[in-house]
Amino acid sequence: MIGNQIIHLDRVDSTSNYVATLLSEGKARHGMVILAENQSNGRGQRGAIWQSESSKNLLLTIYVEHKQLEIIHQEALTHFVSLALHQCLLKFKINAEIKWPNDLLIRGKKIAGILIENQLRGSKIVSSIIGIGLNVLQTEFDIPGSTSITLETKESFTKENVLKELINQLNQLFQILTHKQYSKLKEMYLEKLWLMNVISLFESKNIRFSGIIRGTDEFGRLQIEHNQQINTYELKEVKFTLRNEL
Repeated sequence: MIGNQIIHLDRVDSTSNYVATLLSEGKARHGMVILAENQSNGRGQRGAIWQSESSKNLLLTIYVEHKQLEIIHQEALTHFVSLALHQCLLKFKINAEIKWPNDLLIRGKKIAGILIENQLRGSKIVSSIIGIGLNVLQTEFDIPGSTSITLETKESFTKENVLKELINQLNQLFQILTHKQYSKLKEMYLEKLWLMNVISLFESKNIRFSGIIRGTDEFGRLQIEHNQQINTYELKEVKFTLRNEL
């Protein structure tokens, strides 16, 4: 069960690095959660640094083990974690959208991010180190385009209550993953996908183009329709630019 062990740290370079060290030492256990008040080197997608004001937000990493998860279904992991965050925020009356592959946005502003690192054996994913950053109490950001639960609700929920709800949602969605209901997870994920079926602007190989997100393929790559043709993109192959309001 996720959350069966919670290790609370005051300061660490990265909670994901901490779990990776435990794993290398044979000390990582399924469901354990590493929670930190401060991270000196928190990591995000594209090698970005996750910045967070001290003790204001949830900075955690979860370690989970899988029994029969094939590499070809690895996008289901993104779906399960993104949806757990989405459902958690709903409990606090925040209706977020998922920016592909796994950021959570409120009106285009980032409230949460995820970084998943899988451990493989043959054609199977045997375990995952799942890093999550969720803005809870922070009200001022050095990075523009960020928001938090407090900013969105004008209420100061405790981090403990948010963590409790997040773990609850992770456990519920993990059951769907464990039962191999991958199509259900994907359907739920696409329903929440930011800019799905909306004319938007993207950039790939320094070329900007107008396109429409139509979903993801079986490998989790983004599918964008452009000039009546659907192309697929890996994470580093496409950037979101400005939304086309025409």
